[in-house]
Amino acid sequence: MYINKTFMAAIALSAVTLAACSNDEGANNTSSATNGGEVQTTAEEKIVMDQAGTEVTIPGQVDSIVSGGILPYFHTWYVATNSTKEIVAMHPNSYNAAENSMLAKLSPDVLNASTDFVKNGETNIEELMKLNADVYFELSTNEKTIEQARAAGITTVGIKAIDAAAAEPLATFNSWLELTGQIANTTERADRFLEEGEKVQDEIKANIKDLTTEQKPDALMIYQLSDQAITVSGKGFFGNQWLNATGANDVAEEDVQGRKDVNMEQIYSWNPEVIYLTNFTPIQPEDLYNNTIPGQDWSEVDAVKNKQVYKIPLGIYRWFPPSGDAPLMLKWLAQHNQPDLFTYDMNEEIRTYYKDFYDYDLTDEDIHSILNPSSDAANW
Repeated sequence: MYINKTFMAAIALSAVTLAACSNDEGANNTSSATNGGEVQTTAEEKIVMDQAGTEVTIPGQVDSIVSGGILPYFHTWYVATNSTKEIVAMHPNSYNAAENSMLAKLSPDVLNASTDFVKNGETNIEELMKLNADVYFELSTNEKTIEQARAAGITTVGIKAIDAAAAEPLATFNSWLELTGQIANTTERADRFLEEGEKVQDEIKANIKDLTTEQKPDALMIYQLSDQAITVSGKGFFGNQWLNATGANDVAEEDVQGRKDVNMEQIYSWNPEVIYLTNFTPIQPEDLYNNTIPGQDWSEVDAVKNKQVYKIPLGIYRWFPPSGDAPLMLKWLAQHNQPDLFTYDMNEEIRTYYKDFYDYDLTDEDIHSILNPSSDAANW
């Protein structure tokens, strides 16, 4: 099974009193990460292992959270819990996606979140402390921020941007859901996502398994694009996984590890037949078709000449990174990459998914906005 569950074996729940740590921690009954020793908990607390391998003592009931540099995390909380009222603050780049997403309609409480704890792209620990949240979720590689937050007494859980064992969007999102389910004391929606994701993945795999390289289009995922830089997704990053899983050849696979800035000469060398633009750039397909980006000439690239440049949708969150709409992303990509094999009616697929999974009735305008996201939703 491609969905990673192994890290969950390390999550330990505790409702008993452990050996005492420092006097201050015991006196104030605060939750904290262990630093080589043990922590004291009460019946109202439990210990989880975060994705950086650190034991973190958290309240037994979490009523308020902050979502930091792990940008998609805020919507993961909603997918797991069916609520956003607990999200008291989030990173400004997350908020930008939230206010342009369907989540703002599904759960308007998300727009009450503050962004004041991030100043000029940096976490302000003093502002973070003022929020007095039960748990602060941060990107596991932001080690300095995590260390400062914990030193200030803030209960901090590290989340990996990419699941180490699989580096697949579905596996990554499921790992977030599983950990969130442990923290929020709910697993039902996580289990449903796992089941739906596996079903769609298996369906697509069965249909593309016999395709030759020649039968797959040469495709490129552009992560960010401006007149200053062309940043593409390559091996070991989500774009590569999406393309491989849906019947396309990733033209950047042999030349790019993770994500990397490239020039137009490299684009001409790859000459992709299909180009996908993420929501981390405001650039739209029309910008390439009309050659409006200063210093770049896209007119001779096959994907542009044949009008096969697509803006990746934005629903519950941006579809390029792991999201609650990942099964829909698989279908959308498969239909573009292999239109003879996949004839999904994406309007109906999206409508049915949102009703079944989020219990929400989308309008035709909602579906149009998902499939045609605004440049305003870009992380810029």
